[in-house]
Amino acid sequence: MARRQAPGLRVPFLLAPLERRSRLLLRWRIRRLAPGADTFVDPRLAGIRTELDVVLADYAVLAPGFDAGVIDPAEGAALYFLVRALAPATVVETGTANGVSTAYLLAALDGNDSGRLYSIDLPFEAEAGGGYRPVVAGTSIGLDDASPLPHGKASGWLVPEPVRGRWELRLGDARSLLPALLEELGEIEFFFHDSLHTREHMLFEFEAVWAHLAPGGVLAADDIFQRKHDALPAFARSVGRPFTTFGNLGFVRK
Repeated sequence: MARRQAPGLRVPFLLAPLERRSRLLLRWRIRRLAPGADTFVDPRLAGIRTELDVVLADYAVLAPGFDAGVIDPAEGAALYFLVRALAPATVVETGTANGVSTAYLLAALDGNDSGRLYSIDLPFEAEAGGGYRPVVAGTSIGLDDASPLPHGKASGWLVPEPVRGRWELRLGDARSLLPALLEELGEIEFFFHDSLHTREHMLFEFEAVWAHLAPGGVLAADDIFQRKHDALPAFARSVGRPFTTFGNLGFVRK
């Protein structure tokens, strides 16, 4: 319920279902971050949605009883249109899992014919009987925080082959891999958080990324309401920037 959300997120929580059904609200939210962004029908976006619908139907069969951890198509469109408009040279993502959000990001880069996506994922594989096992030895996660891969599938297995050319995937814990990746890249223009959604971990990622985010770059996060904490508004206040939401997504532009 809205009153359980952190102050500052109660109204966005109530608006989220409406936003997912409104192209007008989608356009308004995206243009707050990227004035002049084109949010009209795009054949490439429609194609990605169709391909994802087909392979997502397989998930329920391959990993029965588990949640694939997918974003709503309207939220995928928000990521797609924002990346198309901002034309980032370097995008970083944490939390690939089965790869739905990744597919939208890569489709946008493919549409721009420029840019590269660096993803960090800590994957777990579904097992019979409702269990799961770590793909990276020695790691663990709560069941509620995992979107397990079907047996024999790799992180991002849902990503269509034609858009994979601009993608580099690294497996491991973002606490160790993200700072090292950011130091390696130097500056990035777009960041998407979709890994562990605790307040502590989200703030860790936001703070690590902010120093490397280019002026005008965007920090985005999924599942901002999941744990009912204030990570997004608290971080925005700490850097003196406003935040914007759309559906379950939150954004801060530098």
